[in-house]
Amino acid sequence: MKVIELQTYLRSLGTGWVHPENSVDTIKSGDPQADIHGIAVAWMPFTHTIKQALDLECNVLVTHEPLYYRHQESDLTIFELPAAKQKRVLLEKQNLAVIRCHDLWDQFPKFGIPDSWGSLLAFGEPIESDGFFRVYNVSGRTALDVARQVAARTQEYGQEAVHLVGPPDYSVSRLAIGTGAITPYMTMLQQCKADIALCVDDGIFYCFDGAIAIDMNLPLIVVNHAVSEEVGVENLARYLVATFPSIPVHHIPQRCMYRMVSEQG
Repeated sequence: MKVIELQTYLRSLGTGWVHPENSVDTIKSGDPQADIHGIAVAWMPFTHTIKQALDLECNVLVTHEPLYYRHQESDLTIFELPAAKQKRVLLEKQNLAVIRCHDLWDQFPKFGIPDSWGSLLAFGEPIESDGFFRVYNVSGRTALDVARQVAARTQEYGQEAVHLVGPPDYSVSRLAIGTGAITPYMTMLQQCKADIALCVDDGIFYCFDGAIAIDMNLPLIVVNHAVSEEVGVENLARYLVATFPSIPVHHIPQRCMYRMVSEQG
């Protein structure tokens, strides 16, 4: 299989929600006609992740997030940053192809980001599913209880605590979650009719959404972007393993992008 054939196959899976003319799911680096002898899969193509892929003898990296930091990756001034310039030199020197799989995986059923995230959280089957969003029945529980369950499930991905904004003792019934950073708080309250929302740090503003949650006396839980999507990326790797059993596929694990630091460390 060639790089272009893998990219074409992935693009073929998104019929109905991926618009090819506007999609970021393209080949970002490398020779489209190169034969694939190993695939690495990762959430974010950090420079150290690229080096890990090379150490695994992969010549293709399938990544969910952008190679050069910004979603559309059209701003060439980014190469004024030494980190971006060095990453590009490394990719060119090592002939590593990078394929982005974002728009497809943000709505892909069962294995994609929303269903994988929902499955990890273990709130049961969603009572409503709509594109990027899932709604779960959490009737009879408090906001604090729901937040504690989320925290228990995120620990294995390096996030030992989550943020809870609003009343911890609020009795909730409809929990809405979003896809990665697609967690607009007002949409989740109004469109999903949620009384508790699970958002991502890249998807809200505390000065806006947090203030709304406090003034409306409704709870808001916030987790790290990477944590919310890592299980979906794991499933992307599993999907590729099952689809292309003759090609070595390696998932490169990633975790919460930050750590909680106290006075003691």
